[in-house]
Amino acid sequence: MLEELEQARKKALKKQLTCFGICIVGAILLFPLLSFTAIGLIIPGIIVASLISHKDIAEFEKMYKQNIVVAALKEICTDVTFDYERGISRELIASTNMMNMGDTFYSNDYITGKYKNINFELSDVEIQEETTDSDGDTHTYTLFKGQWYIFDFNKEFKANIKIKGKGFTNSNVIVLFAKKEDKLKKVELEDTEFNKLYKVYAQNELDAFYILTPNMMTKIKEVGEKIHGKLLFCFIDNRLHIAVHNNKDLFEASIYKKVNIEEAKQKTQEEISAITDFVNILSLDNDLFKK
Repeated sequence: MLEELEQARKKALKKQLTCFGICIVGAILLFPLLSFTAIGLIIPGIIVASLISHKDIAEFEKMYKQNIVVAALKEICTDVTFDYERGISRELIASTNMMNMGDTFYSNDYITGKYKNINFELSDVEIQEETTDSDGDTHTYTLFKGQWYIFDFNKEFKANIKIKGKGFTNSNVIVLFAKKEDKLKKVELEDTEFNKLYKVYAQNELDAFYILTPNMMTKIKEVGEKIHGKLLFCFIDNRLHIAVHNNKDLFEASIYKKVNIEEAKQKTQEEISAITDFVNILSLDNDLFKK
């Protein structure tokens, strides 16, 4: 396995460096004729070079995920599937009304499985928005970059509850022109510390109190201390959605460094730990309240 990974990595690296080298040499040779125009061609050239080497890089990353990531997932989870190309859909995330969906949406590395018999879904997600200033220049802003998790929830509820962590911007918990039955209002809870860390929105206070028991609020605070990133929770359709805004993609491998199997396994286990932390800390496998 290691030998095959290393061969795939070297192949991808060689193609990319070769393409970059051609771009730079071309710019140097053309400089006497085109002057600074030649230098200006370097950036487009590098972009083209990246596109040419993309196939080999994708092949290496796929091999890495098949041999390292999926294997690590199967050690702790059952019924694991991993789709490298697709992710949780824009339509599904938009249906929660949790996020400003921006102009562009990317999602990949879609994982499904079971941990402690709790079904989960996970994928990397990036949402961007484009704006045009008064000079006509276009600027791209990242509204969300991180992971989107979906878990079964063993407590039935009739209404939606949304919980926005401190510092989580660009959420969309208040939906303008929503139907009366879909409108949410801010709810203050008895836990003053929780109110400082999280803003809670529900259709009525009873819905929020039913889900956010003192014990659950304590567990959410514990999750917030352990998970790196800004958190957004949504209890909807008897499932729990959790968005983690950390400006990272999970399970990535670099073509610029030889793969160390032990380090790669440790890195993957640390990334997978978010799945187990959510289930364990929030006691999602507890069916005492399931009807």
